[in-house]
Amino acid sequence: MSLVASVLQAQERPPRPRPVAVPVNLLALDDALLFSMDDGLLGQELWRVDPGSLQARLVRDVRPGELGSHPSQPVRFGRRACFAANDGDTGFELWCSDGTASGTARVADIHPGPGDSVPTALTWLDGQLLFVADDGRHGFELWRSSGDAAGTRLLKDVRAGSAGSNPGELTRLGTRVFFVADDGRHGAELWGSDGSAAGTRLVKDIRPGHEGSAPSRLMAMGRRLFFVANDGRHGQELWTTDGSAAGTRLVRDIRPGLPGAQPAHLAAWHDVLYFAADDGRSGIELWRSDGTARGTWQVKDIQAGAGHGLPAFLTVAAGTLLFSATDGHDGVTLWRSDGKAAGTRPVVPGAGRVPNRLTADGDRLLYAAVDGEAGYKPWASNGRAEGTRRLAAASLGAAGGFPHQFTRLGARLFFVADDAQGITTLWCEQPDGRVQTVSLQATAPTARLER
Repeated sequence: MSLVASVLQAQERPPRPRPVAVPVNLLALDDALLFSMDDGLLGQELWRVDPGSLQARLVRDVRPGELGSHPSQPVRFGRRACFAANDGDTGFELWCSDGTASGTARVADIHPGPGDSVPTALTWLDGQLLFVADDGRHGFELWRSSGDAAGTRLLKDVRAGSAGSNPGELTRLGTRVFFVADDGRHGAELWGSDGSAAGTRLVKDIRPGHEGSAPSRLMAMGRRLFFVANDGRHGQELWTTDGSAAGTRLVRDIRPGLPGAQPAHLAAWHDVLYFAADDGRSGIELWRSDGTARGTWQVKDIQAGAGHGLPAFLTVAAGTLLFSATDGHDGVTLWRSDGKAAGTRPVVPGAGRVPNRLTADGDRLLYAAVDGEAGYKPWASNGRAEGTRRLAAASLGAAGGFPHQFTRLGARLFFVADDAQGITTLWCEQPDGRVQTVSLQATAPTARLER
């Protein structure tokens, strides 16, 4: 299509009430921020922001028209970003981009024709990309790619036939990726892969039979992997593995019987795993483990008695462990812990309620929290009262900015939040602390010149 025809087509489209412009899937790539956005004309496509200009620019109109290609689940792969997208001809397939129009292309048509392979769980492993996809014959299975069509192939057909083993929870530990899959015989169990077919195998049949132990919340720490599983006798409890069947074991039966302690919010810090668990007596509280039964204990009964302290969003930042919790008096606020009961306490009692979206950012923690009548706003904390404050953003909506997707690019921090009109947009915290909006307005014909 010629440039003139493109311009005329854009002019003939009926205007939308207002641009959709909701940035999602933020990813820092070298000197640019990549994200997906629907500008109200082109549908949801891949965009970029150069920090010096704070001006959004279309990378490529992958699917011309208003439907958009919907780039999703981007991950960094070398100096490129890889993601799933739909060009309208080959369905949702694997794409990669270096942030330029000419460097944005489909990697392979895994499900030939208009069918969707729906690549998900993209995970880097030793120079290759492991992911889950459906080629239309094997169901959802584990695939690998070197970033080009020739190097993209099925890694292993774990469950023969079209049903697929539905791999999930891909987690890298050293030179292997661990995941959960159902081979049709053992149920959903823990598997591991070194990126080769021969090196992709069941780690252990934790719960013999077709039901499976359904491992979840995989977390790498040191040379071991921790996860939650149900062996049919202990309920959902904490397990660990070194990647071998013999080295896969229950860490501790924290809550004997069913349903188990149901550990959640796993976080590793200084070779110790921290998590929330319910022992049946103290409610859901903060626990720690070094991977042994003797080294697994409750850090503190934050809400004394049978009440729940509800530690959540455990995040290591600013040299400490930070999380949200409640002692039953000041509501849910930001807490810190050094791994001991005496060192587990609120950062600022009563301030910044219901913290969530906790994100480590160098020597500080970024999060969203409610401040009085102001609604959800972006906050930052160094783990101490004097270093905990709201970010300066006077233009954020009065009802709350609902900040999320905190993403650092060099000296600048980007995040998504609502403005004073309630429109979700992209923001940037400058090196001097100023918070500004990013211009998301770009003309379609100019963007199409890059096609």
